[in-house]
Amino acid sequence: MQKLLVITIMLVLATPGCLDSLKDDLVSCDNITGQCRYEILRANEYSTIHLEINYVTGNSPDSDALNLLKQRIKEVTDKSTVTVSQNSFGSTQNSYTLEEILEIENEERSRFKSGNTFVIHILYLNGEYKDNDQTLGLAYSGTSFVMFKEKIEDAAFLLISAKDIEKSVIVHEFGHLLGLVNNGYQSPHDHEDPQHPHHSNNEESVMYWAIESQDIANQIDGEPPNNFDSYDLDDLNLMKQGKL
Repeated sequence: MQKLLVITIMLVLATPGCLDSLKDDLVSCDNITGQCRYEILRANEYSTIHLEINYVTGNSPDSDALNLLKQRIKEVTDKSTVTVSQNSFGSTQNSYTLEEILEIENEERSRFKSGNTFVIHILYLNGEYKDNDQTLGLAYSGTSFVMFKEKIEDAAFLLISAKDIEKSVIVHEFGHLLGLVNNGYQSPHDHEDPQHPHHSNNEESVMYWAIESQDIANQIDGEPPNNFDSYDLDDLNLMKQGKL
């Protein structure tokens, strides 16, 4: 995904007559996962976060999962307010490529950062991610991620409910928007899993790699974590202080 964006940027910027505003948009943090972390974490430019959620009819987000995400945002960022809007749309698909996800966002998304508000866009889809049918969630830009509701429901096991898993996945994907782990920065802590880049090696961190995989039942004992661990939190604090 990142390679595709880089190629696109190079081609457009090489075209004579490109508008400066278009150049600014193409190289903004919005295009790469983790690159908007400062805008999300700090309140000097945006004091409010708005969560715009578009979901396939019948696949709406769990209210407890949304409330937990709002709580985590308030805990780790300097934002004073978190607001939410939700809208449904129809889909006849049951499998989605990244290109199709981008097309859906382009069609359904109505709000972008402006004024004092930073906007995070969350898609809730039915079916599966075509490139990896084990995927429960995927952060694919600096401001957007997708949740695969039916796959999350299928991943429920024993005493662990789909709601428990959804709570973990939604916070996990938000963590990727913040750049965790080592996405665009280098942590002073050794907590990145070398086998799963940009994921924690700590099973008790919400950034543990298995959180966003349907293999979660085989990789985690007990209820999946839905909070950041001490190393994650220290990284985020250092980012807010401008030290990372």
